[in-house]
Amino acid sequence: MSKDQSYGFVIFLISIIVAIVYLVAFFGGDVGLISPYWYQLAVGIPVLLFVMLVLVISGWIGWTMLTTPPPAPLEPEPTPAPGTEASTAESSSTSSSRRSTRSRRKK
Repeated sequence: MSKDQSYGFVIFLISIIVAIVYLVAFFGGDVGLISPYWYQLAVGIPVLLFVMLVLVISGWIGWTMLTTPPPAPLEPEPTPAPGTEASTAESSSTSSSRRSTRSRRKK
C-alpha cells in the first residue's frame, strides 16, 4: 500500500468513526444511551459551523468588494451629428482620390 493510500485509509476510518459518534450523540438521547447535553452539542455544533461558514464567506465577499478599485468607466463612442455623416464620407473619398493621384505622379 502506497503512502497516499494509507493516508486515504486513515481519513476514511476517521470519517466513519466521527459519523458513528455523531449518530450516537444525535439519536442516543432518545434511547437513554447518553445525556441530552450531547444531543444539544450534536445539533448545535454543525449549525454553528454552517452559520459561521456563511458569515465568513459573506464577509470575504464584502471585503473584496470594499478593497477592489472600481473599473474604469467606458467611454461612449461619439455619435455624428445629423447631416455630417454625408460630408464625412465625401471628405474621405476626396482624400483617398488625392492620395491615389499623388502616388501616380511619383511613378
